[in-house]
Amino acid sequence: MLSPTLWLKKLPYFVALACVLSFTACEKKKTAAEIQKDKVDAFRKKQKIEAIKSYTELVNKYPDSEHTAAAKERLKILGPLPATPTPVKKK
Repeated sequence: MLSPTLWLKKLPYFVALACVLSFTACEKKKTAAEIQKDKVDAFRKKQKIEAIKSYTELVNKYPDSEHTAAAKERLKILGPLPATPTPVKKK
């Protein structure tokens, strides 16, 4: 068994070790499949936004086009543009 003075000398090392272990345990690493899924989801969201913008532009610029009806139908299916978060100003 360690004497009390030896414990006091070793205490900072134990505290440092506990801190390091607690910080590394908090962060959950993503698997390659999770990272790939996040990338695919982001790509699909961006493509949807671009499609909505393009169909809206077609309907507004060429209201008499033969493709306007199809564009309007696609816009109904796609729904409105997703709201973009407003950036927070740093003080």
